[in-house]
Amino acid sequence: MCRMGSGGSAGKEAGPLKVFLRQQTQSALEQREYPFFTLTAFPPGFLLHVGGVVSARSVKLLDRIHNPDEPETRDAWWEEIRQEIKSHAKALGCHAVVGYSESTSICEEVCILSASGTAAILSSRFMQDGPLDVEHRFEEVVSPGCGFCHIPYDELNIPFPAQLTYCYCCRRYKVPDVLFTTIDLPTEANVTGKGCLIQARLCRTKKKAQGEGNATAISNLLPFLEYELHTQLMNKLKLRGMNALFGLRIQISVGETMLLGLASATGVYLTALPSPGGIQITGKTPSDITYEQHISNMQKKINDTITKNKELYEINPPEVVEEIIGSPIPEPRQRSRLFRSHSESSDEVSELDLSHGKKDAFVLEIDDTDAVEDIHALLTDFSIPAGFYSCNTEIMPGIQNWTSAIQMFTSVRVFRLNTNLTNQGLNKIFSDLCENLLKSLYFKLRSMVPCCLCHLNFTVAIPEDELIQVAVTAVAMSFDKEQTLENGKQSGEKTLIKGKHVLYVQYVHVRHTFLKSHVWYIPPPSIFSLYPSLFSLSLSLLLSTASSMEKASPLPEGRSRSLRSNRSYSGSSVAVVKMTPLSFIPGAKIIKYLGIINMFFIRETTSLREEGGVSGFLHTFIAEVFAMVRAHVAALGGNAVVSYSMKECVFMENPNKNQAQCLINVSGDAVIFVRESELELTSVQPQSATTQTSNGGEGT
Repeated sequence: MCRMGSGGSAGKEAGPLKVFLRQQTQSALEQREYPFFTLTAFPPGFLLHVGGVVSARSVKLLDRIHNPDEPETRDAWWEEIRQEIKSHAKALGCHAVVGYSESTSICEEVCILSASGTAAILSSRFMQDGPLDVEHRFEEVVSPGCGFCHIPYDELNIPFPAQLTYCYCCRRYKVPDVLFTTIDLPTEANVTGKGCLIQARLCRTKKKAQGEGNATAISNLLPFLEYELHTQLMNKLKLRGMNALFGLRIQISVGETMLLGLASATGVYLTALPSPGGIQITGKTPSDITYEQHISNMQKKINDTITKNKELYEINPPEVVEEIIGSPIPEPRQRSRLFRSHSESSDEVSELDLSHGKKDAFVLEIDDTDAVEDIHALLTDFSIPAGFYSCNTEIMPGIQNWTSAIQMFTSVRVFRLNTNLTNQGLNKIFSDLCENLLKSLYFKLRSMVPCCLCHLNFTVAIPEDELIQVAVTAVAMSFDKEQTLENGKQSGEKTLIKGKHVLYVQYVHVRHTFLKSHVWYIPPPSIFSLYPSLFSLSLSLLLSTASSMEKASPLPEGRSRSLRSNRSYSGSSVAVVKMTPLSFIPGAKIIKYLGIINMFFIRETTSLREEGGVSGFLHTFIAEVFAMVRAHVAALGGNAVVSYSMKECVFMENPNKNQAQCLINVSGDAVIFVRESELELTSVQPQSATTQTSNGGEGT
C-alpha cells in the first residue's frame, strides 16, 4: 500500500584510525544480526556511541487481509518496518537499536504502523559475540561521560545535514550540535543544570475518505506532520537553552477527519555538546515600521525567555578554552536555518550574520500566518510553577536527593470538538487540553513542593469523530533541596501527609473549574451525597499510594498466604500496596519479583448522567481499577507494583441514550520491597545480639 519511512538525528565520530578499522570490519558489520532492545536504561559502559533516532511508518489497509485470524500478513508488515529500522541504523554506522518500540493507530480500515528507536554501538564486553571487538576496544578508551555523544558515522559520509564540532569534554572526537534519543539519560553522562519536559503538539484536518484514497491522503500528510513536530521540538529546545532530548516518544493518532501528533521528551544540556545559539526572527514582508517594531518586540521576548530559562534550569556551562595544547580547534559551523515544510520556496535568501559571539543563531522565518502562529505558541508556552519540575524519563537529570515520598496518579480528559474548525483552532484546543491537564496536576500537588513529576506518560486518541482523549500517568516524587538525604526523607513524609488532607479539599473545590469542559474524572457533589463512602474510598485509593504512614514490611517467604490475609484485617497495621510507573521505589530495595500483571477491565453504564457524567464515570472506573490491581498483588503476597502503565483506555459515549463504555488495560510487575532503613535495622540487630551474647559469656 502506501508506505513512508524516516531516519536519523545526530550522534558520534572519531579519527583516521577509527575509519581504517571500520573499513576492515565492514564485511562483518554487514553480516551481523542487528539486535533490538526495548530497554531504555543500561549499565554504565554498555552504550559506546549513540547515532540518533531512527523511525519508520507505514500505512496499511486492513481489508486487504483475506483471513484476519492468520497473523502471517501482519508479521510480514512488521518485518518490513524492522528491516527499514535496521537500514537506518546501519546508515548511521551502528549495529544495534535501543529504546525500541512499536505502536499502531487504527481508524476504520486504515492502520498506521509506527516503530522508533535509537541507533547505537554497544560494548562488546556486554555481548556474547562481537565481531567488532577491535574497534570497540579502541573506542572504550574514550571518557565515559562523553563517549556516547561521539558520532559513530564517518564525518566524510554524513547521512544527513549536520554541524559537527569537537567534543567539549575530551576535545578528541566530533559531536553533533543536537542529539535526539528514545532512551533515558545514561547515568555516566556529563550534564549541566536540570532537565525539563518538552512537548510538541499538532492537529491536522483531512477530508473524509475510504479505502485506498484514505490511505493515500494519510500517507501524504504524515511526512509534514512529523516535520512540524520536529520543528516544534527544535524551537522549544533552543528556547530553553538546551541541546539534547531523551525519552523521545512520538504518537500519531488517526481519525476520520483529523490526524493528531504528540511528541514528548526530556530536554537536557549535555556538557559535551556545543552551547545552542539564540533564535533569530526574520521575515519577507516589505519594510514597514509597525511590522519591524512587532518583529523587534517578539525578538526581545524570545531573548528574555532564553535568559530566564537558563537561570531556571541552572544552565551555566563552563567556558571552553580554545588554546589547549594538543587540542584541535573546532571548525566554524555553518549557519542553520529552519523553514516550514509547506512554506519552502526555491527563492534564495541572502546570508545573514546572526552569530552572537561564538554561537550561531537558529533562524525562524515568518512568511505566512502559520509561522506567526508557531512563534506565538512558542512564546506563550506554559511555564512551570516555582518548585516544580517535570520529565518523561524515570529520573530528572540534575536531581539526586530523592525522598521516600511518592504519589502516582492517572488522569483522563475527553474534549468534544465543534464542527468546521481550522487547523489553527484545532491546534489551540489540543495544546490547551494538554496544558490545562498539567496545570491541574501542579495545583493539586503544590503541597509537595519541591517536587518533580517523573515518567509523565501521555497517551492521545481519537475515540470518535468529534472527540479528543488525553490520558496521563505519572508519579510525583519529592526531593530534598538543601538538607541531607536522610533528613529529606523525614521532611518529605510530613509534607505528603499534609498534602493528603489539602488534596482532599482541592478535589471538591476545583470540580466546577475542570468540569466546564466535561472532561475531568472527579465525581460531582451529587454522587458524593448519594454515595459518601465512594468519595472517601476512591480518593484513598488514588491518593494513598505514597502515604508516608504506610508501613509495608513484607512477611518472610516461610509465612503462608493465610497469615498475610489475616494480617490485612488486623486494623491499624493494614499496608496499602504501592503503585508506581518507575522501575524502582525510592529509599527501598526490591527483594523479590512475583511476576507480571496484565489485566483488562471493561465497564459500561446506561445511566451516565446519574453517575456524574463522563467525569464521574471515568473517576469511579479508574478508582476501581486501582483497587483491583492492589487486591490482586496483595493476593500474590506482594506489597508494590512497579513499572505500572495504562496501555489502553478506550472510551465511547452515546449522550442521546445516556450510555458510555470504557475499556482499560493496565500492566506492571508485582514485587516485594523493604525499606532501606528496615534493612539497616535488621543488619544492626544481629550485631548487637552477638555483642550481648559475647559480653554475657565473659560475665559468667
